[in-house]
Amino acid sequence: MNLKKIFQSKSLTALWLGQIISQSGDSVYQIGLLWLALELSNSESITGLVAMASYLPAVILSLFTGVAADRGNRKTIMLSADFARTILVLLIPAAFYFQILNPTLLGVNAFCIAIAAAFFNPARDSIIPQIVPPNGLLRANSLIQTSWQFSLLLGPAAAGGLLALTGNIHLFTADSAFYALSFVLILLITPQARKVKTPSTGTGLSEIKDGLKYVFGNRVILPLLIITMLDNIFIMGPAIVGAPVFVREELRLGAGAYAMIQFSYAIGMLICTAFLLKYGERFKAGKILLIGMILDGITFVPLFFVKTLAGMMITIVIHSSAIPLLTVPRASIIQKIVPEGYTGRVFALVNMAVVGMSAISAGLTGVALELFGARWVYMVIGLGGGLCGVLGWRFAKDLRETE
Repeated sequence: MNLKKIFQSKSLTALWLGQIISQSGDSVYQIGLLWLALELSNSESITGLVAMASYLPAVILSLFTGVAADRGNRKTIMLSADFARTILVLLIPAAFYFQILNPTLLGVNAFCIAIAAAFFNPARDSIIPQIVPPNGLLRANSLIQTSWQFSLLLGPAAAGGLLALTGNIHLFTADSAFYALSFVLILLITPQARKVKTPSTGTGLSEIKDGLKYVFGNRVILPLLIITMLDNIFIMGPAIVGAPVFVREELRLGAGAYAMIQFSYAIGMLICTAFLLKYGERFKAGKILLIGMILDGITFVPLFFVKTLAGMMITIVIHSSAIPLLTVPRASIIQKIVPEGYTGRVFALVNMAVVGMSAISAGLTGVALELFGARWVYMVIGLGGGLCGVLGWRFAKDLRETE
C-alpha cells in the first residue's frame, strides 16, 4: 500500500493529526513537569519519583486496559482518555493559582494522567488494523510514528515560546488545549467493524489469564516482551530524567536548552522514519527491531564525553535515529501475527514493558544520578541497552526472522 493511498484514508489522517496534537501536549507536559519538579524540590531523587509516578499506571493497569481495548469500543476509550487529560492538566495551573502546588501534587497529577494514557495507548494501536488493510500496516505505523516526531518539534517550540511569554506554569494550560483538539479529531475516525471481538461473558481476570497464556506460548511475542522490558530498564530512566539533569547540572543551562534537546529527538526520529516509510518493507521487521535496540543503547555512550549543548544535540539526533527502528517494526509485528481478539492485550503488555519499566527505571535513575553523576549513568546504561539487542539477536531466532 503506497503513501498516496494511506493518506486517502480519512480515519488514518484524523488519527495521525490527532496524535501530532495530543503528543505535542505530552511533550509540553513532560518538559513542564520535570523542570517544575526540579524547581520545586531541587532534588534529582524527587524528580525521578515524580517521573516514576507518570509511568506506574502502565505497570498496575496495563493488563486490564488491554482487556478493555479487546472487549470495548476503542474509539470511545480514546475519546474518554483525552477528555480526562484535558481536565486533569488544568489542575496544575489551578493549584499554582491557589498556592498549593508542590512535588507531591505534581506526582499525583502525573499518576492520574498516566491512567488515562494507559487506556488510550492500547486502544490506539489496536484500532489501526480497523482503518488500514494488512498490506499497509508498516507504512501506517511509520506514519503514526511521525506524529510523535512532529510533536517533539511542535511541543518544544510551543514550550519555548510559552516559557518566554508566560513562564513554566502556563505550559500546562496550553497542554490542556492540545488534548481538547485531539478529542475533536478522534471524533472524525470511522473504524470498520472488528472481525473478531472478545466475548463480553468471561471476567476480566479470565481474559487476562487467556491473554497471558497466548503470549507465553508465542515464540515471537514472548522474547519480544522480555528484551523490551530489559532494554527499557536500562534506557528509559536516563532518557527521561537524565536529560534535564544533564542540561542543568553538567551544562549549567536552563529550560530552553532542555527544550532544544527534545527538539533534537524529533530531528533524528524523523530522519529514520522517512527511511522506513520508503525502504522499510524491504527488510525483515524482526531484524530492524533488534538492530534498532543495539543502536538505541550504544548511541548514548558518547554523552560521557559531551561538554556543550551543541555536542549533546548532535548526540541525541544520532541516538534518536534508532528509536523508530524499535517502535515501528514492533507495532507491525504485533498487528500482523497476533489474532484480532488478542491485540489489545498484547499491546497493553508491550505498553507495560515500555512504560512500566520506564517508571522503575526513572526511580532508579534519580538515585543513580545523585550517586554517580549523569555522565557515568549514560555510559553504563548505553552499554547495557546495546547488550539487550545483542542477546535478542543471538537467542530470539524466531523474532529475528519475522517479516
